[in-house]
Amino acid sequence: MNPGDLLLHLNPLLLLASLAAGALHLRDGDAEKRLLQRVSLGLLLGSLTASLLLLGSYFYRTALEFEYVTDYSALELPLRYKLAGVWAGRDGTLLIWCWAAALALNWELWRGAAADGAGALRRGDAHQHRVFVLFASGILLALAAIQLAINPFTLSDPLPTAGRGLNPLLQSPWMTIHPPIVFTAYGFAVPLYAAGLAALVAHGDAWLDVGRRWARWFWLLTASALTMGGYWAYTTLGWGGFWAWDPVETSGLLPWLAATTFLHAAVMGKRKRHYALLGPLLAMVVLLLVLFESFVTRGGIWLSVHAFLPSQGENAAQRFMSIIANDASVKGLVLLLGSCLTATGFVTARAYSRAPPPEPRQREKLEEWLDEDTTFFGAIYTQLLILTVTLVLLLMGVNGYLPGFVFESRLALFVALLAAFFAIYTLQRWHPVRQLLGWCVAAAGTSVILGLLLLGARPGSWMAGAALPWAALAGYAALRYLWSFRGKPLLPRLRAWGPYIAHLGIILVALGYGVSYGLDQVETIELEEGGSTEAAGFTVTLDDVVMRPGEENRLEAQFRLHRGERLVVDGTAARINTADTAEWRTLIYLEHHLDRDIYVTLDKVWIDTEGDEPSRATLTVRQIPGIMLVWTGALLTTGGMALTIFTDWAPGKQWLRKVGK
Repeated sequence: MNPGDLLLHLNPLLLLASLAAGALHLRDGDAEKRLLQRVSLGLLLGSLTASLLLLGSYFYRTALEFEYVTDYSALELPLRYKLAGVWAGRDGTLLIWCWAAALALNWELWRGAAADGAGALRRGDAHQHRVFVLFASGILLALAAIQLAINPFTLSDPLPTAGRGLNPLLQSPWMTIHPPIVFTAYGFAVPLYAAGLAALVAHGDAWLDVGRRWARWFWLLTASALTMGGYWAYTTLGWGGFWAWDPVETSGLLPWLAATTFLHAAVMGKRKRHYALLGPLLAMVVLLLVLFESFVTRGGIWLSVHAFLPSQGENAAQRFMSIIANDASVKGLVLLLGSCLTATGFVTARAYSRAPPPEPRQREKLEEWLDEDTTFFGAIYTQLLILTVTLVLLLMGVNGYLPGFVFESRLALFVALLAAFFAIYTLQRWHPVRQLLGWCVAAAGTSVILGLLLLGARPGSWMAGAALPWAALAGYAALRYLWSFRGKPLLPRLRAWGPYIAHLGIILVALGYGVSYGLDQVETIELEEGGSTEAAGFTVTLDDVVMRPGEENRLEAQFRLHRGERLVVDGTAARINTADTAEWRTLIYLEHHLDRDIYVTLDKVWIDTEGDEPSRATLTVRQIPGIMLVWTGALLTTGGMALTIFTDWAPGKQWLRKVGK
């Protein structure tokens, strides 16, 4: 047994010791048992950290005696891609997942112990916190057991002479940061689930602060990963988009939607003790959807370019039975998902049966029907509808790819309704509710008219027209709120600004999605060298087609784009492949402008080696308007959440108070 094997087999034992000590401490309050629990979980974090560092060192020196290193590394790879091999497969990503969960659990354990020792926790909160640690440890034990089935320290047999290397499509700077962010976020979903479960099992309020803390971090990291993944696809794959409603993309969006809904419910939970049942349930749903997303990615049930495994079988049932029979790690994930789903259903049903009936509210005036509580309630349940519809469409597409317009047309109404609730909730402190309702009706009417007008021009363009009025109304609401805090002291101003900067970013992303996919111009043309034609609003001239052989064979098309007499682009698009491989990669010509991107790809090349005929090339020329709205909005969204986290962090508060004096 090598050192890595030893560490991985030690982890379940440490977790069993932690669970036993924690259960005994919960029963009799013995301080020694509590210390044993803390030591066990501390050693677990040390073991997982050592495992990651050890695996990284094996990739650094290309230790081909390990099967996982052989699969994802090679001697000739640059250092950054050697290290990226750590998280190129299922084995390494699960190790990061476990490490992040252990990090969060240790943070909460030591934080809770410090607060309990200082007498800052009420008795009920202290009990709830101990229950939370037990639940989180149990989930982590299941993940550590699954890790034994996909062990990155398994030895190669026989010993290979060369590694397979990293997939050329993964040899991107984004590969060095995107997967670790994704699986760190997955780890933070573990304490979020445990906090929700503890809230429904043990009385107390400690769970809410724990849940909000890790939901924010999960939300920030997932939003960052979705943005990076979208930009990576946009600049690498050559199809001119950043979101394709691919099953893995869509399943990755679901936990973020659930975390968004939870954070909104937590606002009212903290402020008014509302959503005492829905809040914990949403916290648990985040991990359930993370496990589901991992199953979609790792199981090969859905057909996807992102999947870890190739799909097998003609239909979903055959693929499911095949993977369950042959892959112990996927079987473990399914069992964990089923166990968590059962626990969630049981404790939720029990809590619902014991909850007192809600007190009926008397509503007579329009202002009472659309007050802050009601519109907030409407926004939360609209988000739940968006989540549910997206999940249902994903399940419907298990045996075949559903095109993007299916998702767009089904979700558009709910997105518009969410914008209306947001505007009414935010603006009613400055405008009468009747006026706001009138604005929403006007936005709805304008949205329908513009959508229909543009729909007649070209398919898909309705999104741009339909999105514009709602983006204007919701954007005004966000900006009006931000403006109202301009004269406040620095700390309260930034605390108020953080969430609304994030909201403004989401509005820009939604508008940018509608404009970039609805109003883009795309044409594919075939040209001989020296030939010109009109395409996507340009006069396209193909100047030269070149084949450059070498370690990487490179096909280049040199072209110019004119608008009238003005030269807009003089550039090169290319396709390359590594010698002795059949896979060709696209090198995009991409030029960013504030109002649009110019995006050109080389699709095919015909080179006459005898010189009898001119060489030809097929180019796809795109003008993509509004795409900068997406990237700007994504930065605002993640920046707003980062600001929210910073202004709720004790050292951050102290620093801002000092700066603001």
